[in-house]
Amino acid sequence: MKVSSFLRAVCTILIFLLVFFLSPFHINIEKNQSFNYGEFSKARVTEVIKSDSSNTEKIKVIVKKGKHKGEEFIVDNTLVLMDNILHLHENDEVLLSIKESSEGELEIITYEYIREKKLLYLVLFFIFLVIIVGKIKGIQALLSVAFTICVISVLLLPGLLSGYNPIKLTIICSLIIAFFSLIIQHGFSKKTFSSFIGTLGGVTIAGIITVIMSNSLQISIGSEEIVKLSKIPQNINFDFPSILFSSIVIGALGANIDMSMSVATAMNEIKENNNHISRQELISCGMNVGVDVIGTMSNTLVLAYVGSSLITFMIFIAYSVDFNYVINL
Repeated sequence: MKVSSFLRAVCTILIFLLVFFLSPFHINIEKNQSFNYGEFSKARVTEVIKSDSSNTEKIKVIVKKGKHKGEEFIVDNTLVLMDNILHLHENDEVLLSIKESSEGELEIITYEYIREKKLLYLVLFFIFLVIIVGKIKGIQALLSVAFTICVISVLLLPGLLSGYNPIKLTIICSLIIAFFSLIIQHGFSKKTFSSFIGTLGGVTIAGIITVIMSNSLQISIGSEEIVKLSKIPQNINFDFPSILFSSIVIGALGANIDMSMSVATAMNEIKENNNHISRQELISCGMNVGVDVIGTMSNTLVLAYVGSSLITFMIFIAYSVDFNYVINL
């Protein structure tokens, strides 16, 4: 068991190194200078100055980090309903966008609350709970999550921005994530191999369906993010329907792996407790388990996607948008 755990740890480290240093995509991406947000600096609110206008207020801030560290500024904080409203109080920490013109004049905008400390505490608390409850399995699960984030950030996203085929790239990255995540958590076994084959089948079928349906449905996508992405300096002609497929597959990949492993584990337990069971009976048991699992997993996926688009659905209902418009959007 110790040797197996050691080999698994070594494999995990090697996999991380390979993904980071052998990625062919990141070197092809140039910096985007078309969106100039200025220098982002952390600041602390020292005073909130009341204004006669109900739309704005003035705040006095002291910059904590960056080029202007230690300097004090009086900044207008907009309170009208735009992209964001910051209701600031004394000692609040805020992120400033500081733009400096060629004449040396500064344009300072209150951009966002500083949330990184609280988010860090939340992540550390999550890691602590996973390790306390799961012990070795918990550590393996965290390594699997880290590896997944690594593949998405080092392979998938740079690959999409380099103009690679989104469907092929997503399928490859999904299989890499599935294969090595299963090995990290469960080691080399028939159960792991069976689960990977199940995931491979699911992702491949999803890719085939997407290729067929994206052409027949004539999917078009329009949003602020799409407009920004279409204006990047690399001048890449993105296949946005295929990128939509990427987001759907990546969103469902965890459930796909979970369902495959659940069925593989159940069948492995049945086989170990009944060596004389026939292949046909084992397949029948697997189908019965799969029917139960697919019901809960389908619900999980629907709730996940509905939850991510909840505000959009609220807008449709609030404005009584016609169903024909929504379904053909």
